[in-house]
Amino acid sequence: MRKKIWDKRIPTLFGILLITLGVGVTTFLVNQGVLFRSNASATDQPQNVRITNITDNSFTVSYETDGKIIGSLNYGQDQKLGQPALDDRDQQTGKLIPYNLHNITVRNLSPQTKYFFSITSGQETYTDSGQPFSANTGPKLSGAIPTQNPMSGKILLSDGNPPSEAIVYVTIDNSQVISTLVKLDGSYILPLNSLRANDLSAYYNFSSSGNAKMLVLGNSLTSNVLLSLNQTGIIPTIMLSNDYDFTQSQSPVATISANLASFPSFGSTSSAVQILTPKSNQTLTDQQPLFKGTSAPNQNVTITIHSDQAIQTTVKADQNGNWNYRPSSSLSPGTHTITVQAPDSSGILKTITQSFVVYASGQQINPPPSGTPTLTPSIVVTKIPSPTIIASYITSSITTSQSKGGLNISPTQKTLPPTGNPSIMTAGIVGAVITIVGGLLFLLTRVGVQAL
Repeated sequence: MRKKIWDKRIPTLFGILLITLGVGVTTFLVNQGVLFRSNASATDQPQNVRITNITDNSFTVSYETDGKIIGSLNYGQDQKLGQPALDDRDQQTGKLIPYNLHNITVRNLSPQTKYFFSITSGQETYTDSGQPFSANTGPKLSGAIPTQNPMSGKILLSDGNPPSEAIVYVTIDNSQVISTLVKLDGSYILPLNSLRANDLSAYYNFSSSGNAKMLVLGNSLTSNVLLSLNQTGIIPTIMLSNDYDFTQSQSPVATISANLASFPSFGSTSSAVQILTPKSNQTLTDQQPLFKGTSAPNQNVTITIHSDQAIQTTVKADQNGNWNYRPSSSLSPGTHTITVQAPDSSGILKTITQSFVVYASGQQINPPPSGTPTLTPSIVVTKIPSPTIIASYITSSITTSQSKGGLNISPTQKTLPPTGNPSIMTAGIVGAVITIVGGLLFLLTRVGVQAL
């Protein structure tokens, strides 16, 4: 009997040893941050990013995120970037605070200069198809600044309280887009004396007739407001989620349609420059394919097809920003590229190039090998080794200020960083297996002892 019990104890002790070893390995890897690392959350992704308030020495970038995230910009005069810019509220308070609505003003710039920037949201950097976004500052204007009263008012929720966060965007017919953060009490003020024409070459001429359009975002709600030029002073209180046409009355008009094309963004099909057909690396059997895409409404789109004989033409987008083109002659079989160049709704010239493959008529199209990615043009997320923007900000002095223009980003795809060293991950799996085997062995031998 004693021998039998001892025979049972040896595997029991061995099982306990395996459990201890497995738990030790797993605990070590967790402490090293190797196991259970989570990928970036979709709530980090910038949405509806707009470039506004363009002057000769500044511009503002605003965007939304589903979750409250710390946001910043990395900008520079070349694609190396290297200069940080934090949210305007963080610059004023000296604290890094997560927001749903982000408003970042880049200052102390040079006139008529192209600047590149990326958006850092959480721990991810968002770029335009792998390349930094860009914006051009306007020229320095001479002459007297127009005497024009500012636009001011108040934004409230339906319960009478101010929103926790809100941004007001305003544009007038043929003017640039300007914006401002709403204060904690719901009030806002937008200077109009520095408002520029949409090409930024001169101050806006208020003597002309036209209407002002306002877009208000806050607490996941939206309001659209229409005003005549003689009403651009003190604006009646706006209740978020109500739309107003003050050219007709001082009351909310629920039937007013949202005109978001007036406040363009990278993500809106009516203003973003895109190639919709063909997709990147798409294979086609039609040797005279129909090319389709979008741009700002009523804009000229330059199309260049790099084939045996280069084809270059210009088409005009319709009032909804859609364009199409079919070449008059057949394209030769093989790989081709198409380049599209057009201004978006804020006047920034965008260029997109992507490849496609044309097969000879009747030729079978073989699907791409398994595991070969088919790329689509999108916002690409690249990993930054460390949040250098925040680190440099903490060790530097804080400056404040703000200014004015309009664009929007709606990322549709992102490349996430690897989750860890494969060899270390294998060790983690082995540790878990050891723990399970040891536990089973322990339970089985204990059951055997009790049966005796």
